[in-house]
Amino acid sequence: MKNRNLGFDKSNLVYIEMNGEVWGKQAAYKDALANHPLTSDFTVIDMLPSNLKSGTVDFQYEGKDPDSELIVPMMDVGENFIEVFDMEMVAGRPFSKQRNDSSNYIINEKLAGIIGYAPEEAIGKPFALWGNKGQIIGVVKDFNFKPATQAIEPLILSYNNWGGMFVVKAQPQQLEATLGALEKINADINPSFPFSYGFVDQELDKLYESEHRLSNLFYLFAALGVFISCLGLYGLSAFMAEKRIKEIGIRKVLGSSVTGIVYLLTKSFIGLLALAVAISIPLAWYGASKWLDSFAYRIDINWTIFGLAACLAFIVALVTVGYESIKAATANPVDSLRDE
Repeated sequence: MKNRNLGFDKSNLVYIEMNGEVWGKQAAYKDALANHPLTSDFTVIDMLPSNLKSGTVDFQYEGKDPDSELIVPMMDVGENFIEVFDMEMVAGRPFSKQRNDSSNYIINEKLAGIIGYAPEEAIGKPFALWGNKGQIIGVVKDFNFKPATQAIEPLILSYNNWGGMFVVKAQPQQLEATLGALEKINADINPSFPFSYGFVDQELDKLYESEHRLSNLFYLFAALGVFISCLGLYGLSAFMAEKRIKEIGIRKVLGSSVTGIVYLLTKSFIGLLALAVAISIPLAWYGASKWLDSFAYRIDINWTIFGLAACLAFIVALVTVGYESIKAATANPVDSLRDE
């Protein structure tokens, strides 16, 4: 989820919600942003493309089924939206301030497919949203505007002529300087309201807080499980070695090697561990598969993960049990047999 290509570049995107006097001074605010070299790469949107929840059924296109109840999410975006978010147009053009795009629309590939057009065929086709008739001027490559648990849905982009929030693409290594420039612009145009901002990538990370917490819990309980298991193995191996101390002494007197005695003490544990691995791997695979099935975009489970886990389990068990086994095997048999 952290590394998946969302269809846009989320890095260095600073958003500033419109508050206070900005609503009545949008033109001045835009001019100030455009005239500063650190903030000139900006756009206006009504909401972040992170978790769009609302949608509409009130849109029309040629050949639409009048009984269709398809709900399509939408965003109001300004010019430079495609460029600021580094998205890809597969056909047509983005919105432009040099043209009257107030009644034009951009759709994504998913919606173009539902309508029944190839991306190139959709350009220039009539389209209406809430009775506002226009045409499709572009088709944007599909991008994630909801969490990775959900598949990409159809999307309508309409021209933003009312406001919402500014999104500025900061230059690499210039984030602090960009924030300083934005703070000064806000102080000049909107002095009654404190400067506040956020980062698009942080908003996206918030979508996966539950997965972060679950991951941390897995780490914690896995570590506790391994630690408690090692304590149990160590105690059991110490008990078994003590219980068989005279047998070990007799075997050493009769010529058994240290390796042979260590094998004698550890083979029973290896059998139990092999049984545990045989039971746990199918259960772990089933549980992980069911969990991953809740995600529209997911990894495939590689069996090498289970092989590595089994190898590590055997190594940890052998180290834990082996310590007491070697200790017992190298002990002087005189100490264990002197009372016999």
